[in-house]
Amino acid sequence: MRISNKFFTIIFLLIPLTWAGSFIAGKYVVADISPVESTVLRFFLSALVMIPGLIFFRRRTHLNFSDKKLIWHLLVVVLTAGIGYHIFFFWALEYSSPTNTALIIALNPFFTAFGEIIFFKKARPLRFYGGFLLAFSGAVWVNISRGGMIDFSALGLGELFCLIAALLWSIYSIFAKMTKKDEWDSLWINAYNYLFTALVLLPFISAGFYAGMFNSISASAWNGIFYMAVFPTAIGYTLYYIGVQRKGPAWASTFIYLVPSFTAVLDHLYFSAQLTLPFIGGTVLVVTGLAAGNISRNQLKNLWNSK
Repeated sequence: MRISNKFFTIIFLLIPLTWAGSFIAGKYVVADISPVESTVLRFFLSALVMIPGLIFFRRRTHLNFSDKKLIWHLLVVVLTAGIGYHIFFFWALEYSSPTNTALIIALNPFFTAFGEIIFFKKARPLRFYGGFLLAFSGAVWVNISRGGMIDFSALGLGELFCLIAALLWSIYSIFAKMTKKDEWDSLWINAYNYLFTALVLLPFISAGFYAGMFNSISASAWNGIFYMAVFPTAIGYTLYYIGVQRKGPAWASTFIYLVPSFTAVLDHLYFSAQLTLPFIGGTVLVVTGLAAGNISRNQLKNLWNSK
């Protein structure tokens, strides 16, 4: 049964909330587990959550692996959204705070929109470019403003890894839209993405990790892994993939705008991160730039309507 666009949009609003929680959960996870090990555990659990249900409820829509285009589609999705994005995501959290990471990742909608300009020849108004510069300036300001003081040495590996992760996610969004066939079931594609990502990375886990896995990993890290496997991954990423197919990469990416605000509040609650004036000012610049650059008046009026 087809879900109405209005109802689909309301459900889509849950995605930035679950993704904001992943920045907090990820901070607990990287304290005990390496990025590769974190990604493997997260995606194996996601696959275990999805595949049994799909076998039971959607067996008839299973993918045809004799289709070479499907194999190519899955390969790039695994390399970009599965392996590439998440390795750099966890690396970023090792060197930067959840709030800073979320702010950089929030620039992804602009990267995605630039991709639509290049690959889909979709024209963008002048306000788009102005909004990009404003949002990017705000993200830089937040990252060099720590504790109310300006520290230009604060920009480092964490922020670089965030930018790479955002670019990889944009590549995934554009590629998924360009190559997806209507007959390929989105739920199965995402389930296999999670499974294949974990399998590809499995050989890179040290033997010592298995031996001491249940002794060296804290309860908070396990809770973080389970949260990330179910909510932002099995639910959030799957809904995002479906949104890309139904509404387009730019529309789906628009909801990432809400992630920094949610993450900042959670960062304050869980890690007592200070909401300083420089941070607030930078956040206002990011949100203002993102909104001005990508959301028109007509889009706001038609947010609940089908295009």
